Amino acid sequence: MQTRDTYYRQTYEAVAGEISNRRWRGLHQELKASGLLITVQTLRMYAQFKMLHPRTPITKQAIATYESFQNTYADYSDFTGIELLEILRTIKPHVTDRMLINAWYKAGLQFSRTANYDFNQASKIVFYTAITRPSSRIYK
Repeated sequence: MQTRDTYYRQTYEAVAGEISNRRWRGLHQELKASGLLITVQTLRMYAQFKMLHPRTPITKQAIATYESFQNTYADYSDFTGIELLEILRTIKPHVTDRMLINAWYKAGLQFSRTANYDFNQASKIVFYTAITRPSSRIYK
């Protein structure tokens, strides 16, 4: 009989390829610690994310920040670049603008202060800001 953990691992490996037992234990622990509900869809998205950003952890705090943004700004249809930059400053107040602007590029978008970004694009930008860990050398 196949256990749930084996099924989860097979689902992850179907997207990301074969991984070692040690790597799987670390990934599975990170996923459980993040507070995400573990489903097939979640595992597939997590595998795609880890393929692009293998060293970036998804934390409970990052998920809470992302969900807070989605709840607070659900009625907004679009944002200008400057509006989004101000929102990001509330999420990460002690980092440089350059680091905040990097979230656009990680989300696959170009930054412009005057461009309009829809809610889905803004959510991606907020997500990448929330998961980014600042190093001490980029603090103001």
